[in-house]
Amino acid sequence: MTFRNPSPTTDEIDRALESMKLIAPLPEEEVARQSYILFHVIMQAPISDPAYPQEKKWKASRLAMRGAYKWGEPLPDVGDPHDILTFLGHHFDLATTYSQNQDEPIQNALQALAYASGSVTLEVLKRFNPKEPSFVRGICQMYQNNKPDRLRKAAILFLPRISDGLFDTSGPIMGTEDVKNFCVGWASAVDRIEHTSEIQKAALVVFFRMINSPQWRPYIVVNNWKLLEFLALVPENYQPLRRCIKDPNLTETIRNTASSNTVSLWLAILWLRYVELIPQVRAQLLEATKASAQGRSRIELEKYMSEIDSELRKAEEALMRYTTLSTDPIAIALGNKIDNLDQAKRALAPLKRS
Repeated sequence: MTFRNPSPTTDEIDRALESMKLIAPLPEEEVARQSYILFHVIMQAPISDPAYPQEKKWKASRLAMRGAYKWGEPLPDVGDPHDILTFLGHHFDLATTYSQNQDEPIQNALQALAYASGSVTLEVLKRFNPKEPSFVRGICQMYQNNKPDRLRKAAILFLPRISDGLFDTSGPIMGTEDVKNFCVGWASAVDRIEHTSEIQKAALVVFFRMINSPQWRPYIVVNNWKLLEFLALVPENYQPLRRCIKDPNLTETIRNTASSNTVSLWLAILWLRYVELIPQVRAQLLEATKASAQGRSRIELEKYMSEIDSELRKAEEALMRYTTLSTDPIAIALGNKIDNLDQAKRALAPLKRS
């Protein structure tokens, strides 16, 4: 094969590139699979000037990536994503540093990581730390309104895959203006893309990462707080949410920056998890509930109680499927949930009577 040859001639390289131009557009599964195999070969092949300079290597890699991921499913499983991350970083740099339009190769790479990531890929991405500012600015640029919807969607779905490295870093990898621009661009893209369940869940994951980061929280776009409406898409024991509800600074942040509807939504979330709250957050919840109920004819208090009662009924109906002394973990969890909601109801009841 030409790209495995340590000393290819210029003519061999050029003929290989011409062949790839003809093959890459074909919407066939076998073409996609073989193109991805070829992509790895190209990315790992040694450079031999002048027959095979960097420019031709990147051109070949773009053609291989197009053949593998331009079309719809089935897509080749990514496996180890290191080569794609290198490819993506290079094209982000071209787009941000040199103002080149690299939408197609970036879209193909993001679609691979967003739609064809198996367990191996996800584990590597979880440990990936986007230290290069151009990498993060490159993602941010893909959220702009002038970008194709498929590109913006792929960028939205990819971001949760690297959220650990992006939002949990010990030090900032971007300046304040870059962080602001990122938050604004991401919020705009999420707002404009059709809210399918996969988009809602991906947005919620990133949103909670932003909330949990002292570096990012001050720059969250106000309109993003409405993403809390999609909370049912994540499991009840979702760790970023559990960290949020135990943060004594968060309730005040939401009350000071979000709309009254969002404040009401957040308080309802806290009431449904009342037992998990630390004493300081419980005190904030009681004070905020009293404040939000003033002048609203007790509608807010009735709403919180109604939501607690609704969750109680669901849990009690689900528990009825098990025997009284069942040791099934689900039955035990349901019993604990009922006890927790009962405690929340008892804590809220005096506010309704006052």
